Amino acid sequence: MKILIVEDEKHLNDLLHDYIIDQYPMAKIHQIYDGLSALNIIHQESFDLILLDVMLPHIGGFEVCQKVRETSTVPIIMLSALNDEENQLKGYNLGIDDYVTKPYSPKIVIKKIEAVLARYDNTTPEDMQRYGIIEYNFAKYKIFINHKPIELSKKEWELLTLFIQNIGHVYTREDLLNLVWGYDFYGYDRTVDTHIKRLRQKLGDAANYIKTVYKSGYKFEKDE
Repeated sequence: MKILIVEDEKHLNDLLHDYIIDQYPMAKIHQIYDGLSALNIIHQESFDLILLDVMLPHIGGFEVCQKVRETSTVPIIMLSALNDEENQLKGYNLGIDDYVTKPYSPKIVIKKIEAVLARYDNTTPEDMQRYGIIEYNFAKYKIFINHKPIELSKKEWELLTLFIQNIGHVYTREDLLNLVWGYDFYGYDRTVDTHIKRLRQKLGDAANYIKTVYKSGYKFEKDE
């Protein structure tokens, strides 16, 4: 297992290193002290987990996280002295897995690491694709919203697959009936609306990705 610690305070970086090695003796740990160096090594190597401080020299942790999430779903635990709700929500909206406020107990960080890695059990980050806060692998019928797994019915899977594979395309209710239920399906527009409602409920924080287009139908697109 490869873990990247990005923390500019050397004593904290070393402390986290020692606790992780104690828990995971075979882990390979890289210690980095600024955001620019973090991005450089992330572009060169793959990691199983990143511990990322917010207040970093050169490039801040939020910007590092944003750039990482453009190409990777590697688990990220953010460490920060910024303990207000706004900054925590900012981290989660960028796609982090957990947010730990300083001062923290290294033992608690270890428990957070165990919990985050358990969520990815049997599904490595490289298996997953990402769109916004949605991580998915349609071949394995796996979907995570903010890294939490959800369960979908067969038709909900088919709807979501169609939407994600055609971002921004507007579908009428008739289109969706034909494409998901089949041209020989004798149903009503209400069937589509009911399934869209259920899918939105299950998508939780990503529910607003399914947008109602006035007098037209539906499209799938995250807010900018």
